[in-house]
Amino acid sequence: MAGTSHPLSCDELGISLDGAVATLTMNRPQVLNAFDRAQRRRFDAALRALDADDAVRVLVLTGHGRAFCAGQDQHESAAMDAAASAQRIDDYMSLYRTLRALRKPMIALVNGVAAGAGLQIALLCDLRIGTPVARIGMTELKIGSVAVTGSFLLHAHVGEAVMRRLVLLAEVIDARQSLELGLLHEVHADDAIAARMAELCAQLATLAPGPLALTKQWWAAMSDERFEAAAAAAKAAHGANFASGTYSAGARRFTRGESR
Repeated sequence: MAGTSHPLSCDELGISLDGAVATLTMNRPQVLNAFDRAQRRRFDAALRALDADDAVRVLVLTGHGRAFCAGQDQHESAAMDAAASAQRIDDYMSLYRTLRALRKPMIALVNGVAAGAGLQIALLCDLRIGTPVARIGMTELKIGSVAVTGSFLLHAHVGEAVMRRLVLLAEVIDARQSLELGLLHEVHADDAIAARMAELCAQLATLAPGPLALTKQWWAAMSDERFEAAAAAAKAAHGANFASGTYSAGARRFTRGESR
C-alpha cells in the first residue's frame, strides 16, 4: 500500500501511512525477514506507537521479498550464550503481549513463508490474508528448538490433533491447505490482493474504536491465563534446551546450510 513514511520507519521495518491504515513491512529479505533482537524491539516499539495514534485505525503487517517472516534469525541463535537466550524469550513475550493488547485490528498479509516465530506473529494478528505463494509451518523441532509457544497458538486455531501433526512433522503447508485448516482466512491471486486488502481495511476503519477496543480486550482476557502459562513454560523449556546444547548446534548447522 502506498502512503507517507512514518517517523519510526527504517530500512529493516518500513512503516507507511495511507489515511487510517498503517502498513508495517518487515524488510530483512537476506534472512527471509527473520527476527533478531533489534528487529523484535523496533517492531514492539512501532506497534505501541501506532496503537496509541488515534489517527490510525487499522494495522497491516507484511514482508518484503519472497517471505512473510521465517521466524527467529538462526545466525543470532548460533552465537547466543545462556543470558542472551533468556533475553530472547523475554523479548518475544513482550512483543506477543503487545500484539495481544492492541486496541486496533491487525491484518497479516502473508505473502510467502511464515514459519516458527513468523507464524506465531501471524497467528497473533486478527486476520490472515494470503497470496497463492503463502507457506506456513511450525518448524522449531526441525532446527533443534522447542515448540512451546507455537504449540499453544496453533492449538487455539486448529485443535490438538492438527497441532501435533504440524509440530512433529515440521510440515510447511501451502496456501490451499492453510486456508482449509483456518490458518489463513482468505487467499487471493496477486492481481486481486491489493483490492481485497483495500476493501478490508476500509471496512475495519469504519468500526467505532471504543467497542472494538473493548471487544479485543475481552478476546485477550479469554486466554490470558493460558498465554502466561505458555510464556513461562517456553522460557523454562528454551533455557533447558539451550543448556543441553541442542539448539545452538541446530542453529549452527542451519547457518552452514546443513538443515533447512
